[in-house]
Amino acid sequence: MSRAATRIVCIVVFVLSATDLAGTPAGGTVASTAQAPSAPGIPLCPGLTIVTAVNQPTGDYESIKTIESINAAGIRIKYSAEMLVMDFLSGGAPELKRYTTYRTVRAQDLISATAYEQIFDSDWPETIPNTTAISTSSAVLDALKTRGDSELSISISYGGQKLTIDPNTRPNIYDYHTTTTVKRAGKTVMLPVVVNDVRVDLPAIKAEGDFSGDKAEFFFLDQATNPLTLKFRIGIGGVLPMVPEMIELCETFKIAGMDADTLKMFCRNPKGGDRDTLQVVKISHRCGPEPRAGVDGSGRGAGTGAAPPVPPGVGTGGASVDRLEKALAETGRADIYSIYFSFNSDEIRPESEPTLREIADVLKRHPEWKLSIEGHTDSIATDAYNLDLSRRRAAAVKAALATRHAITAGRLGTAGHGESRPKDSNDTLEGRARNRRVELVRQP
Repeated sequence: MSRAATRIVCIVVFVLSATDLAGTPAGGTVASTAQAPSAPGIPLCPGLTIVTAVNQPTGDYESIKTIESINAAGIRIKYSAEMLVMDFLSGGAPELKRYTTYRTVRAQDLISATAYEQIFDSDWPETIPNTTAISTSSAVLDALKTRGDSELSISISYGGQKLTIDPNTRPNIYDYHTTTTVKRAGKTVMLPVVVNDVRVDLPAIKAEGDFSGDKAEFFFLDQATNPLTLKFRIGIGGVLPMVPEMIELCETFKIAGMDADTLKMFCRNPKGGDRDTLQVVKISHRCGPEPRAGVDGSGRGAGTGAAPPVPPGVGTGGASVDRLEKALAETGRADIYSIYFSFNSDEIRPESEPTLREIADVLKRHPEWKLSIEGHTDSIATDAYNLDLSRRRAAAVKAALATRHAITAGRLGTAGHGESRPKDSNDTLEGRARNRRVELVRQP
């Protein structure tokens, strides 16, 4: 990956403004008014997949973080993102770029680190000691709940340069960390997330702080063994309203014939907004509740060392296959949210393979079953475009099951419904994420 490409990895959440979260309460829903069922704990285990949505005028981009392995030393995370990138100098249309990088977080940092390195950059070392990556530490969560405040550091780097973890070399990664005391704000709130194909409300602790002038808020999963970052806003109000000169420049682009999608991307939101945001919309896992590496069930360090490595094969199917089989047997239908597609495309992303394998396993258990694979989209873009996209995505799933998993094509039908059958509001990130889905329907 080029240096220019990695610079874009760092700003995957830069373009999301405050207006993109319209309709979502600032602190979520208070626990006493939750509408969706409460979720069981989210285990930190191999196969845990966390999907973050980022809104742009051309649609919602989804970055995917997957726990690839876990052992006594810590966890290894795969980060995969896709986004449109515009080269103003070329004058051409924006291109879809794909980025993959990895981060290893040490077991002791999951327990006690107060630095949260939220940036993923392939030019940096894979292991960054004394930091977490997709969550805060158990110690920070405990301090927020018991004292009401905690020290917290975040990165203010936008990447694009090679940085070392050697504190005696300049510049290094830690030079770009800024530290403050964050304070708990209000009671536990409930945030809607699709977990294992079901919309649930996850309990979160909200923390607020000021990082050298950047006001920020964080929502951490209220679970000592896995305090995932479910949502954050950094640099609240940090994107200033567009000055008249910029508005005039955008008008020049318009007159010059720049395509509408590019104009929306780079000449948008004249009222300004937040600088960096993140929102988790989907979580999936294939394992039961397990203490994470180095942490016992209470969230404290487990005696003299880390928890034993997770045995090979944990999280490779099992309960997920049973859950899918039960839904199809009892109701004849199952919504699937863990088949991931490239942006505005019917190309299936690699992280979908475990789910495709589970669907195939169920069909092999029931050779008499036939399924209709039905595609659904959110409401961004036109009705006709969404209808065509949903049909192509359904056909892509059928092709993958037939060619990669030896399912007879005659057992699989396809249909596309576009945006016509929403499950949720299309006005919010989490609502649109719930509407983008594949539905399996058992045929008589």
